[in-house]
Amino acid sequence: MSIELNQQECCEHYGAQYQPVEQAQLVTISKGIYEGVTPVEGVRYPSPEHMSGWWLTTDEYNGNIDSLVTVHFQHIIEKRPELALYMALPFGYRFNLGGETEHVWFDQEVANESI
Repeated sequence: MSIELNQQECCEHYGAQYQPVEQAQLVTISKGIYEGVTPVEGVRYPSPEHMSGWWLTTDEYNGNIDSLVTVHFQHIIEKRPELALYMALPFGYRFNLGGETEHVWFDQEVANESI
């Protein structure tokens, strides 16, 4: 199945509008994302067009924003396809994935943040 179809089904499951990320848009990640570390927390902030709005962190994130890096969404598809599934959820959505748990929800405060 294609990533787009999986994303559409994910959005439908959560009753959310489908807002896909372009492969060239940037995603902000912490250490541990490429390495396959779990749990992972994701949050999608309203962002300029070149950014997807997604911030993905693991427990290896130390709170220092300077330790975060931006990567193209294409690299998330390649390295962590299980995370790419959630990335068509619109601004304001969050997810926590770890082991066998999955928690996805809408956060109005995040959705209301300005660019």
